[in-house]
Amino acid sequence: MPRLVDHNERRRSIIETTWRIIAEQGIENASMRDIARECGYAAPGVLAHYFPNKDSLLLASYELICDRTNERVAAGTAGRRGLAALQGLCLEIIPANPLTVVEARVAVSFWQRAQTVPSLRAVGRQALIHWRDLMLDFLAQAEHDGECAPIADPDTVADELLNIMMGLHVTSMLDPDAVTGSRQRYLMERALGRLVPSKAKQTA
Repeated sequence: MPRLVDHNERRRSIIETTWRIIAEQGIENASMRDIARECGYAAPGVLAHYFPNKDSLLLASYELICDRTNERVAAGTAGRRGLAALQGLCLEIIPANPLTVVEARVAVSFWQRAQTVPSLRAVGRQALIHWRDLMLDFLAQAEHDGECAPIADPDTVADELLNIMMGLHVTSMLDPDAVTGSRQRYLMERALGRLVPSKAKQTA
């Protein structure tokens, strides 16, 4: 009796192998032949059952990275609101641990390619919009709960935090010895700390 194949699991395995190759060799050097070989297939034609070409595989890989980040954000903010939820979101997005470092290496590679590939750009843009909407909700909760002073321009606050997080992706890739996970967390918490009134900081 032939062994049943879990196609979803095989598809995910191919994507994860693609991440590893991109993280090690760069997106342009991640050939379908290399990916097939790393997956244990003799020829790249096997991949076509799941991804008709390299572009479709790269798109699925980028989508899964964003989905996994969103899953971690949802878990890290569950049962929390306001500044606690905002902190949970920010700390899940920055590449401050081994897993997110690998994902960040892959994501940064996609950002360059996304300049000329609209489908990749759309995935990245949708992720940013989702995170920004969550941040605005958490900021509104923090203001309502009296955790922070009235925020005159929450859009700018959200944009500043979002750009700090995206900037940390780049600087941590360029200088990982200086921009460590602990350094990233400190910088993020410092930025969030500016939202708390001085009196509240003194009595905390």
